[in-house]
Amino acid sequence: MKVMNISSAYNAPVFQRRLRENEKKEYRQDTIQQAYDYLGVKEVAMIMHGSCFPVESQDFGVGSPYSQEAEDVLELEMLHGFNNNQLGPNGKISKADVSPYKSTVFAHNELFIDLKALKQDKYANILSDSMTNGLLHNLEIKYPSNGKNYAYSRFYDGFETYDIALNAAFDNFQKKLLEKNPNAIKLNGEYQEFKTKNKNRLIKEGLFRVLSKTYGTEKFNLWENPVDKDLLKNLKDRNPEAIDRYNYLTSKFKKDLNVYFFEQFIADKQIEDNKKFRKEHNFKYISDLLVGFSPCDEWINKDAFLPHWKMGCPNGGTNGGPQLWDVPVLDPDKLFNADGSLGVAGKLLKNKIDSALEDCDNVRIDHALGLIDPYIYDETTVEIINGRLSDKFRADNLSHLGFDKNCNYKKILEKIILPSMAEHDLDPNDAVWENLSNNDGTWFHEVYERKHNLPGITQLEFARSEGSSRKNWALLGSHDSQPALKLLKEQDWARSHEAWNPMYLAGFLHWDEARASERDAFCSKIATNPLDRVKAKFAELFMNSEKIQIAFPDFFGINQVYNYGGKNVDTNWKLRLSKNFEDAYYKNLSSDNPTALNLPEILTIAVKAQMDREYVQYLNAKKEAIKDFKTDPVRYNQLLKSANEDALQYKRSLHSKMQPLLNRLEKYTNILKEKED
Repeated sequence: MKVMNISSAYNAPVFQRRLRENEKKEYRQDTIQQAYDYLGVKEVAMIMHGSCFPVESQDFGVGSPYSQEAEDVLELEMLHGFNNNQLGPNGKISKADVSPYKSTVFAHNELFIDLKALKQDKYANILSDSMTNGLLHNLEIKYPSNGKNYAYSRFYDGFETYDIALNAAFDNFQKKLLEKNPNAIKLNGEYQEFKTKNKNRLIKEGLFRVLSKTYGTEKFNLWENPVDKDLLKNLKDRNPEAIDRYNYLTSKFKKDLNVYFFEQFIADKQIEDNKKFRKEHNFKYISDLLVGFSPCDEWINKDAFLPHWKMGCPNGGTNGGPQLWDVPVLDPDKLFNADGSLGVAGKLLKNKIDSALEDCDNVRIDHALGLIDPYIYDETTVEIINGRLSDKFRADNLSHLGFDKNCNYKKILEKIILPSMAEHDLDPNDAVWENLSNNDGTWFHEVYERKHNLPGITQLEFARSEGSSRKNWALLGSHDSQPALKLLKEQDWARSHEAWNPMYLAGFLHWDEARASERDAFCSKIATNPLDRVKAKFAELFMNSEKIQIAFPDFFGINQVYNYGGKNVDTNWKLRLSKNFEDAYYKNLSSDNPTALNLPEILTIAVKAQMDREYVQYLNAKKEAIKDFKTDPVRYNQLLKSANEDALQYKRSLHSKMQPLLNRLEKYTNILKEKED
């Protein structure tokens, strides 16, 4: 794991809650990284979706993973041992549903554009204060100062703000071109190249956008004009009425379409700039390959989907399931052509994962079952009576419904997903495979586990790490989880769940019987103190996996929920970091009741536990080697005594080797707890 280029200058440490420049190298490289190396941890990712990033200066409603503020967050993440950030789906969202899991697959989210950057020369200063009469200042959203360590996105204000700002940006861009401004001319060269490369996609998305505005809904089945419902197919068939409609729309909404093209160009340019920053720091963004497609994607690619069938989940959600996700289902008969080449549905899926890996450096496969044997339902049979689905509801996994007689869904991983990963130099074992659905009675075990032997997720919110695969990504909470401390305090089931059992945690973190009294005291402490039990769970997190994920509310000590999975809650998808996130983090750590993660403190517990485990495993291996001598008690006892002495010497040597690291971990644990001078 390459670390950030921090000055190696080192002086005597100054004990205050912020790390000084002369402490950062020792902290990051010689403490956190050495602990990771000893524990076998290779990847550590913050789970923080794009809108959760803070806005430090002018606030237009939503955070962005591509802004200057995002780079500030990544600097803090890198300092504290992260080398990945798990984003959500980054496509365009709608006013009807701001969930990133309802976003477009290919169109960029304009709310992630850093508008302040458009004041710069490389954007021809198209939103400079002088050219816009201070437009951005007037559009800025004023948040009351409440001293909290979090804020909430205001998506609906953001939609209006960005509409105004991007229209102004496009108009000023045109003016600067007429004035032959050199920066605008240079920018236009990039813009024209982008349009040429993406022309086919842009015009289709643009048409969907203007039609959605016309009808006031993205549900194209509700559009009044039947020509518009199937406009693209009708155009392909050279239908005269469709051609007239196309000419009318592109003429009437020429400005809207051009603004959309320009918006997508700006978003793409800023994504590319952010990729350069990440490459310089060897930091990775993990894209989230949402299992579904947006209404825009469905309208553009109607031929790729099964008519009237949608994807969902048989359990979970508000009433225990089924969950009706309203996600279109790729037609199994159109995944592959008769000659084995990709059909229209297969090409769409291939383009989908390629797009995710072009914008980011790794990928999370959302709901892996959906790529193998999805649970689908006939939307024409959805009828709610007394809050329940009626008996006419028709749903099951694809393999049970007879739609995929050629078993084409079984081939998706082998023929589409895994080859695409290889093309982007991504080892499938490094990807984040979300495999937590109910997979029994499906093709999942045959394809995913037995044929491809792919890793998955170890979700310690509901499980113990003992016996889990080191190849899995391990996490204590996802974007759909309550922060661990909030969960433990508020949910009776969590406190009594075997995954959170104090005796288990104390035993798992204290293998050596010589630490029995320490183990018992630890057990008593975590049984009565929720915060200490959470620390124990995070220590467990670092014990059994090469790849770790930590949700941003847990790391920053935020007592709010980003998304209540399967529930409609007004604050869903809106939580984000406050503008003073760094000050708030260090202030939390140095408070009398810290809830943010003190990583050296967590790693101290984990490193000691691993030392115990290493010693016990060494001793057990010695005992295993002499077990055949049990028939000769005298000889066996001699060998056993020698094995115990050898193991004890091994433990002393191990402790001597590890003590400097333990000293540094203790040192920085205390530094982060110090009050600010």
